[in-house]
Amino acid sequence: MAWLQFGSAPWIVLVLVSGPACARPASSPTQAPAASVVAREPEAPREDTFSFVSTSNNDDAAKARVVESDGGDEVSGTFAVRTAAQAKQLAEGAVATQLDPKKVWRTSPVFPSSWPAKDRKVAVYFHGLAAHPHSMSQYVLYSAAFRVDVSLDDGSTTVVAIPKPRSLGTIEQTRPTSLETRELELAESSLVRQLLGGTATIGENTFWGYMKFVHEHPEIGRDLERRQAPFMKWVRKKG
Repeated sequence: MAWLQFGSAPWIVLVLVSGPACARPASSPTQAPAASVVAREPEAPREDTFSFVSTSNNDDAAKARVVESDGGDEVSGTFAVRTAAQAKQLAEGAVATQLDPKKVWRTSPVFPSSWPAKDRKVAVYFHGLAAHPHSMSQYVLYSAAFRVDVSLDDGSTTVVAIPKPRSLGTIEQTRPTSLETRELELAESSLVRQLLGGTATIGENTFWGYMKFVHEHPEIGRDLERRQAPFMKWVRKKG
């Protein structure tokens, strides 16, 4: 602070010195186990453009979402992955570098890696959507190009490239209704609980959200139902 005088009255002049702002260092992200990759096809050269993985986890309303309980018993034990959201996040991280950045990618619900289940693993599929040549609001949907298996025990991932994705038709990207979202989350939660050794509520079919998803998204739903035929047949019988 300095004093200056003009005439009879003193003036006070404040000199502010700017310096580097104090910033809290960002916390280091949790490192997921390294993903193993199998059956990968040679990749064509790609341009440096952004890629967006479309998933329910990206919706604003889904951030920090608490999944409704299916009413079953609590699962005991130490597991690296205990929710469908965690499994999807690991799957997306494992396959991210292999996704064509020129496409929009859609993440499937979690499914069992085998059925009847032989281990505590879930499978997540990735479908590519290419821009429609004659429409700004529509996309050309392709069959699943990748499957990622995620271990609930240790969080390890295995990426499987599915050869020769084919066109499934033209679709418009739409937001799921709150009812559809809630039913699917309940179904995924029930599956993860069962794979971890827990039990769901007896009576009501808490897996029905999978059938609801197939009904609401017939193009992608038929592709997933074909790939998960034993599990989907079991879900239908429970209904």
